[in-house]
Amino acid sequence: MKIHPDARISPTRTHGNRTRPALPILALLALLAWLSVAAGPPGGRNNFGRPVLWRSNHANPIFLTQGQMQEMSAIAQGPATRSRAGIVQDRQSGAVLWQWNADQTLPMASVTKLMTVQVALETLAPEDVVTVPAAALAIPAGYVRMGLQAGQKVHVSTLLYGALLPSGNDAALALAIAAAGSEQAFVAKMNARAQEWGLSHTHFVNPHGIDAPGHYASARDLAQLALRALQNPLIAEIVATPVKDAEGFHLVNTNQLLTSYPGAYGVKTGTTDNAGQVLIGAARRSGQGDALTVVMNSSDRYAETAGLMDFYFDHWVWIDAGLKQDVLNRATGPDGARYLLSTPPVPLFMQRWQIAELRPMRIISFDAAGQPSGLYQVWFGEQKLVEIPIQFQRQTP
Repeated sequence: MKIHPDARISPTRTHGNRTRPALPILALLALLAWLSVAAGPPGGRNNFGRPVLWRSNHANPIFLTQGQMQEMSAIAQGPATRSRAGIVQDRQSGAVLWQWNADQTLPMASVTKLMTVQVALETLAPEDVVTVPAAALAIPAGYVRMGLQAGQKVHVSTLLYGALLPSGNDAALALAIAAAGSEQAFVAKMNARAQEWGLSHTHFVNPHGIDAPGHYASARDLAQLALRALQNPLIAEIVATPVKDAEGFHLVNTNQLLTSYPGAYGVKTGTTDNAGQVLIGAARRSGQGDALTVVMNSSDRYAETAGLMDFYFDHWVWIDAGLKQDVLNRATGPDGARYLLSTPPVPLFMQRWQIAELRPMRIISFDAAGQPSGLYQVWFGEQKLVEIPIQFQRQTP
């Protein structure tokens, strides 16, 4: 299978402190044409009154509707943002669709615990039992606690829920000390993992996220940290859980999107005086896509994150551009033999307005013995996005 590297038509381009989606060159030209038409006499239009985007050789033009151009304009304008930094990504491809100050280092608050639980699980198993040390209760007044008591015996799995749902700082400390013997030793492991994973704008001073000099991360790094955490099935299950009762603890997830935004399944909140409101959010919808967002130092993290997710679901989608085996896709050989045509699935991630402009092409030939071969291509303007061999299934008479 050959899929053109531009098959995911949604890279990004930085503009000042924000990153605007880098639309295909053809799309940018169309947008400029549309804006010029709005300001004066029509430029290139066909007999149906639709704006025309000509290819360089002026053959086979792409015709864009006003609706398509309005969608392009909405994408270029981007979502409303109130936070100091953030990012919008497609989880499956990793494509960054929008970002602002994404590499600025800022206090990260309790999203720290996404690293804490991953490092703890390198040493501890969920079924292990931890005796809570008194040092795990050394949390400043006013900060969230799971409610642990010194000397209490608790399963690691319960501590994981306690750290990620109510964001218990005592649970994070208990995990750290159990996994490494001391908070300092555990933090060293956290920083080693950050360096190993390429989180170059992240540094940890503690395992819970309470404000401290030198404790920071960037929105881009937090997105990567969350993507890695979600690869662990247990962590993914925990962060998607609204409420959990375990070993006498009633644990409520601080992420309000789990019960208010369709498809939300994670991942972690954080709040401190210096960090403000932080939220890494994730939402998926069947057949549409899987969004990952980060906002740091937001004044309203839930409303802002919902807007970022709407921006994703309104304008991007995953499609299967493969050739389906049905009566519409068939060929007849020179000997009269009939074949059903198909290809494996061909996933493409693209802006919704682009779907109508995809042009599939089948190139089929038969050799001297009447055996078929062929290629299936998908084009967007002059870009060949897909080239893949066609599979032929001969039909019985």
